[in-house]
Amino acid sequence: MRLKRLEMVGFKSFAQRTFLDFTPGITSIVGPNGCGKSNVVDALRWVMGEQSARHLRGHLMEDVIFNGSESLQPTGMAEASLVFDNEDGRGPAEYSGFSEIMITRRLFRSGESEYSINKITCRLKDIIELFLGTGVGNKAYSIVEQGRVDELVNAKPEERRSIIEEAAGTSKYKSRKLVAERKLERTQQNLLRVSDIVREIERQIRSMELQAKKAERYRGLKKDLKEKELVWAARQRKGLEEEIAAHETKLKAVEDRLAELAASLHSKEAEVERTKLALLEAEKEIGLQQEAVYQNKVRLQGEQQRIEFYKRDLAGLHDARQKGESELLQLRGKLRSLAVEIEGLQKAQEEFVQLSLFEESYLKDKEKELEKIKLRIRDLQSEVEREKEALIGAANQGAHLKNEAVLKEKQRGETERERARNRNEKSQAARALEGWREKQGERKSALEGAVQRAGEIEREAGEAAGALEKWNKIQEGQDLKIAALKERLNETRSRLVSLEALQKNYEGYHEGVRTIMLKRRREAAFEGVHGLVAEVIEAPESYEKALTAVLGDRLQYVIVRGHDEGIEAIEYLKRESSGRGSFIPRQLSRREHRPLPLTEPEVVAPLLNMVAVKDGYKEIAEYLLGDVIMVRDLKSGLRLWNRNGFVCTLVTPEGEVIDPMGVVSGGSLNGLEGSLLAQRRLMKELEAVLAGLEVELAGEQKKAEELRGEMERTEARRAALIEEGHRLAMDKIRSEHELAQSDQEVERLESALRMLQGEEEELSAAARSLGQEIEKCQADMAALLQRQTGRQKNLAERQELSVRLAKDSERLEREVTESRIRGAALGERKENAHLNLENRLRLQRELSEQIGSRETEIARMRQKIEQLAEASRSAETAVSEGRKTLAALEERLEGERQKYREVSRRLSELDEAVKGIRPSVQESQEEKNQLQLLLSEKRLNLQHLLENIREKYDLDLRETVSEEPAGASEEELSAEIEELRERLERMGEVNLAAIGEFEELSSRYQFLSQQKQDLEQSMADLQRTIVKLNRVCRLRFKESFEEINQRFEEIFPRLFRGGKARLVLTDENDYLETGVDIVAQPPGKKLQSITLLSGGDKALTAVSLLFAIFLTKPSPFCFLDEVDAPLDDANLDRFNEMIKEMSQTSQFILITHNKRTMQAAEVLYGITMGEPGVSKVVSVRMS
Repeated sequence: MRLKRLEMVGFKSFAQRTFLDFTPGITSIVGPNGCGKSNVVDALRWVMGEQSARHLRGHLMEDVIFNGSESLQPTGMAEASLVFDNEDGRGPAEYSGFSEIMITRRLFRSGESEYSINKITCRLKDIIELFLGTGVGNKAYSIVEQGRVDELVNAKPEERRSIIEEAAGTSKYKSRKLVAERKLERTQQNLLRVSDIVREIERQIRSMELQAKKAERYRGLKKDLKEKELVWAARQRKGLEEEIAAHETKLKAVEDRLAELAASLHSKEAEVERTKLALLEAEKEIGLQQEAVYQNKVRLQGEQQRIEFYKRDLAGLHDARQKGESELLQLRGKLRSLAVEIEGLQKAQEEFVQLSLFEESYLKDKEKELEKIKLRIRDLQSEVEREKEALIGAANQGAHLKNEAVLKEKQRGETERERARNRNEKSQAARALEGWREKQGERKSALEGAVQRAGEIEREAGEAAGALEKWNKIQEGQDLKIAALKERLNETRSRLVSLEALQKNYEGYHEGVRTIMLKRRREAAFEGVHGLVAEVIEAPESYEKALTAVLGDRLQYVIVRGHDEGIEAIEYLKRESSGRGSFIPRQLSRREHRPLPLTEPEVVAPLLNMVAVKDGYKEIAEYLLGDVIMVRDLKSGLRLWNRNGFVCTLVTPEGEVIDPMGVVSGGSLNGLEGSLLAQRRLMKELEAVLAGLEVELAGEQKKAEELRGEMERTEARRAALIEEGHRLAMDKIRSEHELAQSDQEVERLESALRMLQGEEEELSAAARSLGQEIEKCQADMAALLQRQTGRQKNLAERQELSVRLAKDSERLEREVTESRIRGAALGERKENAHLNLENRLRLQRELSEQIGSRETEIARMRQKIEQLAEASRSAETAVSEGRKTLAALEERLEGERQKYREVSRRLSELDEAVKGIRPSVQESQEEKNQLQLLLSEKRLNLQHLLENIREKYDLDLRETVSEEPAGASEEELSAEIEELRERLERMGEVNLAAIGEFEELSSRYQFLSQQKQDLEQSMADLQRTIVKLNRVCRLRFKESFEEINQRFEEIFPRLFRGGKARLVLTDENDYLETGVDIVAQPPGKKLQSITLLSGGDKALTAVSLLFAIFLTKPSPFCFLDEVDAPLDDANLDRFNEMIKEMSQTSQFILITHNKRTMQAAEVLYGITMGEPGVSKVVSVRMS
């Protein structure tokens, strides 16, 4: 996925639509300060999702919109687009079918913003996830702007690990993990809240069940009374109750359906997370297969390019050969034509001789004698010339024989010297062979020693590893203990928060009390309200039952300043129809109590002495508890009451109460009032437990630190042993290599000796052959010398006769001057013909040389053609094999893509299912709210009816009555009514709503219990997902860190021309949270932290780390904004060399002021500002 183009319009200083096309290789962006170069980087970061205006060098986000200039109006929108080339299909799997991927961002002055991918509107999250794990992003290592190098150097180790995480590709997994952790935290809070509510409902159900049974008995007795006195009211009430029952049934069904939908929703969401994790794995596999296909395509393209190069070279050679053969034919034709022309010139020359003789004979008869003499002279001259030519030929042959003899003699000398050299080399090889055999023995001994020491080191390292494994197990146990403590701490804290929330919202209090207290807290109303009785009186846990039994509903009394404030609150409750409440003034008239029988043996103590009362509320406590005595048990209390009578109220620790009239109350006490006191006590207990857990956690964490220190020391010892083992292994490898080298050298020298012996025999034979050839040359030279002496004698005789004839010729020449003039003219023409003949002969020799050169060149071309044809056939075979491999890889890639599409389709189905469930949940919730509202309205109408009947008849009419029995007389009915009233009065107070409340609580309990199970299952699923994500992140970070560290150790000495550096983990036992530190040692300096280096060394070290990351996981492109600024010329050359090397796999876009960096670029973009505030782009392609 290569960066292809950046488009901007209305962004910062780029007012007009501007395009920057980026080609593979290196692109430089240059220009003076302030011209808008860095705005290009800002545009890139902005498109990829940057949300901070400060990081874009602004105050508000609308600062990126072009603000106008002297000639241009401000624009209303800023827009920028990034276009990526996806021809290779290596982009995200969902966009593999697109050849280009365009990402666009717009911002309007109104504050509205838009994001789109391939012109389809999307979310910011979609764009961020598109780049996760690719090394590309607004905060990734692919963009290094001004000051980023300093940030990388000066960053904390924990902050520096983010760049390693981006290279490792764990950012996507960490994003998923963060979402899962947030869901887990919300689910935990919901589970704790639901658990507290379930426990509260369990307590309420036990109390409500007893009240419901009592209400059933009360209903049977009350039925006849209502039929006889309230027939007319029963009919109205019956209608309301039927409506209420119908609504309650419907509400229960809606709540059940809502619980079922919520459980289904949680299940689907958990499956969505698992499917997303599977989708990430499929994406990873597709990336690996795409990389394999891409690498195979690159190799295949390389082979195809080689074939094309061979074909072009072959075509060129064929053309050159054909051209050479054509030129050779032309040269041969010219040579034949020239031979014909030479033959003609020779004939013409002979004709000129004959014509001259004829002319001389014709002119004068007297010249006949002269002609005869001249003819004789010419004959003699011809003979002399022939003799000279023969002598010259003999001399040439003699010189040739002499040269050949000298050459043979020289070759014999060379052969002798070669033999001497051969004997010397044999002697040296024999001595070297002996020396190498000695080294061979020494190296065998050294290798045996290294192997023995390596075994000792391995044993010691194993012991250290065993100790480290033991410490690791202890550490794991400690970590589990700490995790358990943290879990208990969080659970306790969450439970405390839930209880505080219950107390804050006054859950469990009567509606009227809750209304008053919430309004007082939220709206600062009812200034005269001071609190509740349950808030000012506390008892130890052993006396809670006694205090609750005695006070009962009085625990919910609202404490007010006086009666006026109580009346104000009652009027408000009536006005708002918000239930009832009881109000007790803070200042009470002192109540006279009878003397208490404290000396009786059954008495434990006054209950007032056993409770704690908040300052300022002692009078209320005395009013409520002043006549209450704690006795040991119920039997003791009854004995005491029988002796003392109507004196006081008696209560036991188990909550049995004997009032002054002798009425005994007892049984199970699990009502709301008991839970009010228990909640407040439990909150205090939880606070104490929380403090203890924090102290215990600190102690366990300290132990864990000590264990880590011991592990670090053991690990250091083990690392030292491993390092020594590595050194010994290297020594062993070096010894093995040297021993193998010795074996090879011995074998080579033995082979060389055999070869030198053969050469010596060949040289001896060659010397004997040369001696024989020299003797033959000397014999031929002697015979040639003898023939040459005879020819010299003949030449002297003919030269003497020629002299005599010349004297006669001089005499005759004076007489035939005119004839000579004509002869001279003929001679000039003859000379011209001779010159022409010489020129043609010279041209004939040159043509012969050219023909020989052409023939040699054509033969060399034929040989080169055969070599290239063979290489081309080999490359074609490699291409054929590569295509088969590529087809297999593409088939495998398509399979992975099909798997990805199936998982993606499953995820879409799950998303649709979740989307389908959520409206149903919302509709059910709305329906539930409407039913509850309607139910409250109906209950309010029923309550008004009952209150009206109560005011009229002084009776509680909350149960259904039957019609009046037919034929009943007034007396009978009165008697029955009186009897019923007496029986009802003996039953005391009855909660008639307990049956409905009990059913409602049971239904709610079942619903919440199911919801609790669903939440627990969701928590388990989310925890498994987080564990899996942690495992993937830990493994990927470890692998990437080790590879980046190795690359860093290789690149640092290249850029510094020496030295060493490495990356160090601050906590090697925690790959999820460990920081990354940099330790460097430039040449000639001590090993130290990067923060202690000079500015230039810091910059070059940071650049080394960035390059190491790029070599480990190349990003599609890299944007460097004036990173080369702090580098000197020497470092800059090495920097540019590395950039050129890495540009083979990634695009590099450099913003620079440096000329050396500009020279390294293939494309230059110049940013200019011809008009203040408006940037323009000029491009140049470098040749």
